[in-house]
Amino acid sequence: MDLPTTSPGGGAAGHGAAGAAGQCPVDHGAPAPQATIPATELPGSKSHAVFQLLNYWTRPQSFIEKARSQYGPRFQVSIRLPPRAVYVLTDSEDIKAAFTAPADVLHTGNGSATIEKYTGQSGLAWLDEDAHRIRRKLLMPSYHGPALDRIANAICEMATQDVATWPRGQAEPLHPRIHRFTLHVIREVIYGGRPPAKWEQLLDLLQEMMRFNNSMASPMLLHKMSPRGVKILRAIKPTGVDRFLKLREKADALILESIEDHRASNFRGDDLLSVLLGITHEDGSPLTNAEVRDEMTTIFLAGTETTAAAIAWAFVYLSRHRQVLEKVRAEIAEGENDTYLTAVVNEVLRVRPSIPNIIVREVKKPIVIGGVQYEPGQHLWISAFLMNRDPQLYDDPDVFRPERFLNTKPGMYTWIPFGGGRIRCLGDKIALLEMKAMIREIVTQCDLIVADQAPVRARSRIVVNVPADFARIELRDRVRDTAMV
Repeated sequence: MDLPTTSPGGGAAGHGAAGAAGQCPVDHGAPAPQATIPATELPGSKSHAVFQLLNYWTRPQSFIEKARSQYGPRFQVSIRLPPRAVYVLTDSEDIKAAFTAPADVLHTGNGSATIEKYTGQSGLAWLDEDAHRIRRKLLMPSYHGPALDRIANAICEMATQDVATWPRGQAEPLHPRIHRFTLHVIREVIYGGRPPAKWEQLLDLLQEMMRFNNSMASPMLLHKMSPRGVKILRAIKPTGVDRFLKLREKADALILESIEDHRASNFRGDDLLSVLLGITHEDGSPLTNAEVRDEMTTIFLAGTETTAAAIAWAFVYLSRHRQVLEKVRAEIAEGENDTYLTAVVNEVLRVRPSIPNIIVREVKKPIVIGGVQYEPGQHLWISAFLMNRDPQLYDDPDVFRPERFLNTKPGMYTWIPFGGGRIRCLGDKIALLEMKAMIREIVTQCDLIVADQAPVRARSRIVVNVPADFARIELRDRVRDTAMV
């Protein structure tokens, strides 16, 4: 009986065939199979999930950096309630393997539970495999081509209009104003040039509702709790749960009203709402109002919180790196290209990715990544923050140095502020346009003054990290030398 062996080409060869060639049936030059360990054996803190969650919420950067320092590139944390392990990937090859895994092996639809209290569960972010691919393809026209040109023009106009109204001569947190700007941009994405009649009212509700993300109660899975549990939380006013749910109810009513108005108008353009109203299920039925609402609230949340955080961090770094700021100004004045501005944006997103730990992947079929066997039901957490600061990938990774991107394009699997693979952010181009437009407007019109040049630590705001002081900066109108004009 022939014994199966591994041939150099990877196929099985029989003893008889090898013997006929006068060779040993064992390929001694073949690499030894990589040893694997079960994910449950990965190292991690033994502290209770409550303490880990508190540490992560108050100091997310130091929490995750300390874990890698103690446990290496693969470890587990427990920052969810009820407690369960989340397995963290920080190695670029591990992350590439996760991004390129077959669609039926790793799912993201079950990994967004933290934001379901806003978004429901029927939007693109909750779809996997063919359903995700089909919906994504249908939504693409709202983010690219003529729609992107329209949005780009609107972004420039909005940046000019907004910055002109921001107060001068006093230090104040810029993040709330930036967040409002990003909500206006998403209005253009969703409604195009036909915003709902009650847009300003909806805008105020959305921004106020999302302030709940600053609360330590925001990670709670309210939609999965018993009615009694939610009632108890609503009674505890400091949690902010009662106020959040009341605001959500009002915002939902206005969103549904805007859907009905758009549906009744019979207008169909390249705006997201028009595209959504044209989508049908396999049986030919249109998306329900609830399904349309879920897509809209997903982008109202994900499309604003992420970009607002990135722009806020950009101002934090520019206010503390005068040479970088002056180089951006000089390039804008020359007007030939935006090469250095692009490098600045790329570097901001490297050191402060908007979502530092990308939406959890749930394992649906067994998979080995980096010598670790992950089983169905386990959750993988890709740390963009830690990978982007890997000294094996970036020299002086903690240093803010835009020049590192002047002659090098960001790597697909070594620079991942927008995620990767099949579910990479649909609105990445829009976010980059927003960052550039806001930076151009601020640095040409204003000086950025900070009383304290010390680094600003991060704080959690649901799934994003924002400056702990919400980018508290004083803006002063620039004094130009008219003799030089």
